[in-house]
Amino acid sequence: MRTMPEDPELAQARSFLRELTEHAQTLVRRRESLPIGAGTSRHDDELAAVRRQIEQLHKRFPGVQAVPAIRGA
Repeated sequence: MRTMPEDPELAQARSFLRELTEHAQTLVRRRESLPIGAGTSRHDDELAAVRRQIEQLHKRFPGVQAVPAIRGA
C-alpha cells in the first residue's frame, strides 16, 4: 500500500518551523548568559521577530505540529 507524498509546502513549513524554534531557543540561551542589560535588547527584538514568524507559519499552515513553548516568554 502506498502513502500519498507530503505536500511540499507543508514539508517546507515544518522544516522552517523546526529551524525557527531552534534559533529561538539559541537566542534565549545566549540572552540568559549575558550580564543584565548587556545587549539583551537586540536579543529581545530578534526573539520577538522569530516568534512572529512562528505564529505566521501556524496561521498559514494549521496542520504543522505545534512545537514546545519557547522559554523566556
